[in-house]
Amino acid sequence: MSSGLKAVRKVAIVINTNVSDVYSERLTKILGERGVGVELVTGPTIESQNSENLDLVFVLGGDGTMLRASRMYPGRVLLGVNLGTLGFMSGMRPEELESGVDKVLNGEIQVQEYRMLEVQVASEDTVRMAVNDAVLIKKHPHHITLVEVIVGGEELATLRCDGFVAATPLGSTAYALSAGGPIIAGDVECYVLVPIAPHSLLTRPLILGQDQVAELRVKEPGALLSVDGDVPEDIPDGELVRLGLSRQSVKIGRTDEWSWWRAVRKTFL
Repeated sequence: MSSGLKAVRKVAIVINTNVSDVYSERLTKILGERGVGVELVTGPTIESQNSENLDLVFVLGGDGTMLRASRMYPGRVLLGVNLGTLGFMSGMRPEELESGVDKVLNGEIQVQEYRMLEVQVASEDTVRMAVNDAVLIKKHPHHITLVEVIVGGEELATLRCDGFVAATPLGSTAYALSAGGPIIAGDVECYVLVPIAPHSLLTRPLILGQDQVAELRVKEPGALLSVDGDVPEDIPDGELVRLGLSRQSVKIGRTDEWSWWRAVRKTFL
């Protein structure tokens, strides 16, 4: 955990298209009154943006908009204003826009770096980065799939199940939690592998260390892979999906009123 930011002179505001213009107009006005330049981004784009001159990215929306902003502005601190359904990744509530901006400018927010997940299909060169999770799931609702689990080169088990969720600590509060996984504190350097509806009485989630690589081999009848909720990719029989904790991280800012554990309590308890 690190505290505060350097001088904030220019920010971007990423806006969910379903969010009222009232919030972006108010935030822009508050920032302008304090001499901060603003770049507005709306629409569904997820393309990486030029962020060399940006000191911070405000995000108006929920966790889905935060994930989109993380791809648009890799490496930049993201400060989400919770206007979504859950908003676990958010760092500020909408009713504290003015006081929240003042804390940003006074260096009074907390910035947490959360390790991301590396995801690679063995037959492809591309390594994708997941902020929350990678989901390997069956193709057809009325089928189950057969998946071999390999950890550190050791064949651990072959399971009949609906699939697997591999999640970062940040993503442990998302689909992985719904599938029966634990909530992992954000500063723990690990990831979790959670089976989805396994046809077994003994299966439990696995928490894997930062240097441990997990591999999921699809045996039959094929599966789909989605990274951070992206459009699923077809994974044929026999294909291998490789997973591991990345050295890269996403930076999330939070005010003291909306800390990690307060977000856990407000969202889930």
